[in-house]
Amino acid sequence: MKILLIGSGGWGFNHLRALVANSEVSRVYVADLNEETLKKVKTAFPDVEVSKDYRDFLHKVDGVIVATPAETHVKIALEVIERKLPVLIEKPIALTEKEARKIIERADKNNVPVVVGHLLLYHPAVIKIKELVKNEEIGAPYYMYSQRLNLGKIRRFENVMWSLAPHDVSIALYVFEKKPLRVRGYGRSFIQKDREIEDVAFLDIEFEGGILAHIHVSWLDPHKVRLVKVVGSEKMVVFDDMAQEEKLKIYNKGVDWDLYGNNMPYSPNVAVRYGDIFSPRIPHAEPLKEEHRDFIESIRTGREPVSSGILAVEITRILENAERSMRRGGERIKLQ
Repeated sequence: MKILLIGSGGWGFNHLRALVANSEVSRVYVADLNEETLKKVKTAFPDVEVSKDYRDFLHKVDGVIVATPAETHVKIALEVIERKLPVLIEKPIALTEKEARKIIERADKNNVPVVVGHLLLYHPAVIKIKELVKNEEIGAPYYMYSQRLNLGKIRRFENVMWSLAPHDVSIALYVFEKKPLRVRGYGRSFIQKDREIEDVAFLDIEFEGGILAHIHVSWLDPHKVRLVKVVGSEKMVVFDDMAQEEKLKIYNKGVDWDLYGNNMPYSPNVAVRYGDIFSPRIPHAEPLKEEHRDFIESIRTGREPVSSGILAVEITRILENAERSMRRGGERIKLQ
């Protein structure tokens, strides 16, 4: 399998590292507009061919990975798809639902698989959470709460919601498998006020069945936090991606109706239940390598990937309406 990587700075270099180590990839090509970045690539991986123009390699490859800034995704992806080449596009796939749909419709027309880089859908802990919810091991799911915080990396074109929240929106859609009904977004721009590039944002999603998701993202926080909590009627699950060990913990805690008529003023007819805390064994797997495996398998078989273009369109729809809500002072918006 021969793969072209377009964009090798930052996260793109991680793609490159994983591709070079992948035994199923026989050849890697890299295109990047930055000459210093290309020099870094050649120093680290002398056998990789490089160019400032990705078109130099399109006729040589079986698939393309687009790891360029979000505002360039649509133009590059459409050109790649017109060459009938499978493509993996980093998140967000686009900055509007209309553009995201255009990519997927063009891919369908050309019978080309599209994978989108919602990396956490390949994380063993997130896969386990989905299993717990699906098998009703936490009871009826109530809500998800997530924090994705750090100091930097501040973007110039996309706000913090577009930069970080796609991860958590993708988790909510993947884990709950419920239709999103309404969305609300609110945040503030402190560093780039003149451009309205929000540095902190809060996103609320209401799903069918009464399930809620609350997402907090920021690139102005003193600590790096990668935390997801899913609360159910029987148990609660916490995924702390910054933990060195025991990244996933299941809490046998909850609130039950007190059948014996507890009439205390602060908890009428309910009883708080405290049980064991269990950390299940999570298989070791690097999500980026699993994402590449899924991409290569979709190229070979044509099957729909885990992080599909259809899912990416839904995520984009939610984020675009959340941004619309943000511009309207946090108004709840019904998803059509």
